[in-house]
Amino acid sequence: MKIRKILSACIAVTCCAAVMSGCGNDIGSDSGSTSLTKVTTAAGTPEVTTAATEATTTEVTTTTPEVTTPKNTAVTVPEEDVYPTTGEWADNNIVIADRYEGDKIRALLPFYSTDSIGQWYAEVLNSYKEMVGEDVNVYNMSIPLASQFYMPPGYEDVFADQADGIKNIGSALENVTNVDLIDTMSAHLNEYIYSRTDHHWQPLGAYYAAQKFCEAAGVDFVDDLSKYEKCVKEDFCGTMYSFTNVQELWDHPDTFTYYKPQNDYTTTYYDEAFTAGTEGDLFFDWVEGVGCYSVFMGGDIQITEIKTDVDNGRCVVLIKDSYGNALVPFLVGSFEKIYVVDFRYAEIGMKELFEKVGATDILFGMSISSGYTPGQIECIEGIKE
Repeated sequence: MKIRKILSACIAVTCCAAVMSGCGNDIGSDSGSTSLTKVTTAAGTPEVTTAATEATTTEVTTTTPEVTTPKNTAVTVPEEDVYPTTGEWADNNIVIADRYEGDKIRALLPFYSTDSIGQWYAEVLNSYKEMVGEDVNVYNMSIPLASQFYMPPGYEDVFADQADGIKNIGSALENVTNVDLIDTMSAHLNEYIYSRTDHHWQPLGAYYAAQKFCEAAGVDFVDDLSKYEKCVKEDFCGTMYSFTNVQELWDHPDTFTYYKPQNDYTTTYYDEAFTAGTEGDLFFDWVEGVGCYSVFMGGDIQITEIKTDVDNGRCVVLIKDSYGNALVPFLVGSFEKIYVVDFRYAEIGMKELFEKVGATDILFGMSISSGYTPGQIECIEGIKE
């Protein structure tokens, strides 16, 4: 079953889908990149390995986190410096913006869409809502890529409009709340909300997205970043270098900043069948380099359970690709229980899981590309029951 799902997830109708279908701990498996994968020790504790060498890394790198003091402190730049001025094509239909402008360089993933595919995705989500009934809330969050916002002059129309793609999905949803992030992200484009050298967003972008979701869900949200522990990793050169071999990306890496919730919680990792639970840490602080994004739960494969000190009776199941990983820390102060499931690897039917955990809320939180890739939609549909 697992092999069938992984193969199905690799089916893509465009180059963008081919790149995005592997996003996460198995990213770049078809492009020769160094990727991170999770293995399980005899004791069941998740670890992270470097696929290029197949050697398990066990040494933990200790970093001294920085702590914010003012509310919502973020890295900002003048608005006139946000938008690229030049662009050129690289491998895999990726656009390189401001290649020779130092730290302004940015690699941008393509996005293509067909209305009927987005509506198929919406129909699958509608079937989930029909399955769980009126007592369980269902939400869709199609997370836009950086290419929606940072295209250089002359390239604005080379890819499909992601805003239109999100609206297309929303128009076909029935009794499912569409959490549209276009305006939310647009309001913060002069902040560090997307990585430049990696295909993922930055945790700060996920913070604003989680706030929008919690508003839609009607739960409290910790909207003061000084109430999180701020941790900083330098020299994060992500997946886009291995996709393109553009040296300037390597020469101008990202800073990766993530935030730890400070309320009480416990984290338990289960296998793909939701058995063999083992308590562990929510954050893998020791990951470095291309693996920085795997700081959240170490990757994608296992099912993660977070039980918190929030007392509101709300239990959210996050069905996601790797984009959804960065949302998790910002839900810890809002839900009593959180379950994180990557649809590409789950071996338990979601109907059974929802009933076991007492789900009150279901969030499909993933990159917009997943909602327009047939193989991904098939996976989501296939794990429903």
